[in-house]
Amino acid sequence: MNDRSNPYQSPRPPTEQLPRGARDEPSKRTSGELFWISSAVIVVTFLLEVVLAAAGSGGSFVFVAAVGFFALVLSSSLGVARAARAADPGVSAGGRTPSRLDRWVLALGHLALMAVGVLVTLGGLVVGGRGRQLRRRGRVLLPPVAPGAAWAADRAPMAGLGAVPEGLADQWRENGRTEHASVAAFARLTLDLMALGAPPRLVTMAHDDGLDEIRHAEECFALARALDGRAASPAAFPAAQRVPRRSRSRRLALAELAAESLIDGALNEGGAARALAKLAERCESEPIRAVLKRLAADEGRHAAHGWDVVEWCLAEGGWVVEKALAGALRVLPAELRSTRPAPAASGAWERWGIPGHALELAEYRAARAHLVARLEGLLASRSAATRP
Repeated sequence: MNDRSNPYQSPRPPTEQLPRGARDEPSKRTSGELFWISSAVIVVTFLLEVVLAAAGSGGSFVFVAAVGFFALVLSSSLGVARAARAADPGVSAGGRTPSRLDRWVLALGHLALMAVGVLVTLGGLVVGGRGRQLRRRGRVLLPPVAPGAAWAADRAPMAGLGAVPEGLADQWRENGRTEHASVAAFARLTLDLMALGAPPRLVTMAHDDGLDEIRHAEECFALARALDGRAASPAAFPAAQRVPRRSRSRRLALAELAAESLIDGALNEGGAARALAKLAERCESEPIRAVLKRLAADEGRHAAHGWDVVEWCLAEGGWVVEKALAGALRVLPAELRSTRPAPAASGAWERWGIPGHALELAEYRAARAHLVARLEGLLASRSAATRP
């Protein structure tokens, strides 16, 4: 074989004389290093979360998950950028085709986006389905309760309640606390939608839903007062101002909002609407039944609005939001954990409008099945529309 060089090929200096960044190996080696860094972050974060979960340190658990996720996204993003550079024959030295390792790094970046939906989903289901809530490090933020009738004014006659078990009024106050916190959650939703450039229809819906939650909180605290005669209302709620900020990247912020609206809006409020409708049928008190019917109608409308936000975010954010929603879909639990006391969890208080665990679980499963079918259809239609 002729040892002479190809006469049509430009002379190439020895490898040691090439300027930094023009060689093949650094690109491949850098992608590999970033790939293994990302893999190590996943393993270490998982092990730390297992240890903290076993020790019952919920706040630390979520903090480590957040730190691990940040490191994962950072290393994966750098790896994706390097892989994309290596995949471009015009940029990579010698016109090399992307290696298997480069393609793995690119896939890892997609997994990082799916992790957005995973984390939002797990955080939204820590305490069970309670509608749209504010959370910090995975913990639901609720206002304290103090004496006062500001949120517990008599709104309707509550005659005919009869003898009720001790603790029933406290459960209605707990419902009122979650409804009060939802006012702040919808206020934040309104701000998020405005910051992301949402159309007036969505901003109006979020604003109106927040007004519904004010009425819900008043009805719950008024009902609790009618049950035990104690006037109590939500106190100052400064924690409502200490919620995490959205990502500065518009697409990532859209992904976060889409996953949050999917869980808190479509799933949690959808399940709550179903449970409230069933409770209205089982309730033996006409005044409480009237409250339950109003709550069910409003929560059902809020769930529909949650889907509207999901679809708008998907249209605006494209494949980034699509990956986050796919991640959320993969980790939806089949079960719902109850936090109610034993008498209420047993279903014995359903005659007074407090759902038992069996009812909440059944309606959660129904709402989950509806969500999975609808979201899978939505993602499939988008995939078919964008397929070349």
